[in-house]
Amino acid sequence: MKMKKFFLSILFIFITIVLIVIFKIDYIRGSNFIGKEIIKKSFFYIKKNYVQMKYKSCFIDKNDKVINKQILIAGHTYGSPEDKNLSTYPKFLSILSQEPEKYDFAFLAGDIVFKANQKNFLKVKNELSSFFNSIYIAPGNHDVGLALKNESIRNQFLSVFNKNYQKIVINKNLFIVLDSTLNPGGISKDQMIFLRKEMENIKDIKNIFIITHHAIWQNYTKEKIWSNAKKDLFINNNFKEVTSLLFENLKKEIKVFFIAGDFGVFKQRTVIFCEKNRNLYFIATGMGNKRLDNYLKVLISSDGEILSIKPIFF
Repeated sequence: MKMKKFFLSILFIFITIVLIVIFKIDYIRGSNFIGKEIIKKSFFYIKKNYVQMKYKSCFIDKNDKVINKQILIAGHTYGSPEDKNLSTYPKFLSILSQEPEKYDFAFLAGDIVFKANQKNFLKVKNELSSFFNSIYIAPGNHDVGLALKNESIRNQFLSVFNKNYQKIVINKNLFIVLDSTLNPGGISKDQMIFLRKEMENIKDIKNIFIITHHAIWQNYTKEKIWSNAKKDLFINNNFKEVTSLLFENLKKEIKVFFIAGDFGVFKQRTVIFCEKNRNLYFIATGMGNKRLDNYLKVLISSDGEILSIKPIFF
């Protein structure tokens, strides 16, 4: 597996260098030798395939059981900051309209609006209701701010979506939605208490999904990643406390998927990511860069087995 990753990295670097050389020749000649747009498209096509292959080496899909539940997990769904969309990214709505059937559940991993107010939240809710039977949201800084600096914005969010952290069990899979804005970049004390209670009372659960906006685990992966947030947001976070809380009560066979949605805006940063460490998976997804926009499609069997956690690029 390591050799495969090494080969992919070398291949990507080589092709990137070739494209840069071609681009410079084109620029020096002042001609349309190949064309800047063709080079850009080629670069993003190669990058997309590269990150997809890296992702697949982390989680391998299974096709031996019938799909019972379809779940979507998406981050930064207001899209590109330069567009200043009032609600949901039009490109995201367009791709959803092409899906053959409704998803059973949607988990939105924060930044669902560019500007937070009740009107925009209601618009998001109305736009997405035709695509999903149920929607759960881990709020981002664009939705509720950071810490408790502006309680009126947070209250407007709660007036539409009711909760900023919660749990739901889907076919023996526990989905926990947390708010990483109260203790910016980490998890607040009230949520730690909530998480502890859930872990103490866990019964007949096969897998756990912990969904946040911010990548509270950003400084704990082997491979360095870079989300939309500033790096110093995570310097003093309490992710170690979260993992120790999990390991106190969990059986070894239970997998834990940490999924964050504060990714995908900047092309030069991480756009999709998956890394496995024992029974822990760290997964990043997001949209807004217009070239490598992505979300996750999770497929679950009737007995609770995870058949696929597949990135969908659009």
